Amino acid sequence: MMVLLETKPVLRPDNYPQGVPGSGVKIIELGTTKLAVINLMGLYTMPQVLNPFIHILEIVEKLENDGIQHIFIDFHAEVTAEKRILMQMLKGRVSAICGTHTHVGTDDQEITNGTYYVTDIGMTGCRDNVIGMESDIPIKKALTGLGGHFNVPNNCKSIMQIAIIEIDETGKAQDALKIKVYDDQDEIISKTIINKD
Repeated sequence: MMVLLETKPVLRPDNYPQGVPGSGVKIIELGTTKLAVINLMGLYTMPQVLNPFIHILEIVEKLENDGIQHIFIDFHAEVTAEKRILMQMLKGRVSAICGTHTHVGTDDQEITNGTYYVTDIGMTGCRDNVIGMESDIPIKKALTGLGGHFNVPNNCKSIMQIAIIEIDETGKAQDALKIKVYDDQDEIISKTIINKD
């Protein structure tokens, strides 16, 4: 993975300590529009990282000063409160905040002051086991405290979860859909609540 961080456009949390290879910010040019994609990691039960709330304020201010209005944040955090704090801090300043990490998709998406938010976009992968991995090692760890290498099953029931966000030329989210596609069921589409703040 370290080689990929140094040679490919792969993001890691931008609030890792200094000296870690790679970056958590990528500017993508889409025609005349610049889109900033940012990855952050939360604090609770996570590896040692810089405070994501202080760190992101510096990043967003720099992007704003550079004239970049389209800003997407992937916030990889365990605690829902940390994700809501980020939303409350940045609503109106970024285009979207999608939480990740728990693997369990939430349907609490909203748009407030032009910022799309969902607590956890949810897992894409195997859904009939433990967070997309074969169940034997997680069960062993739960029973004995001894871990092992998690393996992705060769056969499983699968799910794909995505959000489609409509963002205008000023970087404000206007509308969005969250879609869950199952391999053996009808897909589920959730409409976003737009808050008029």
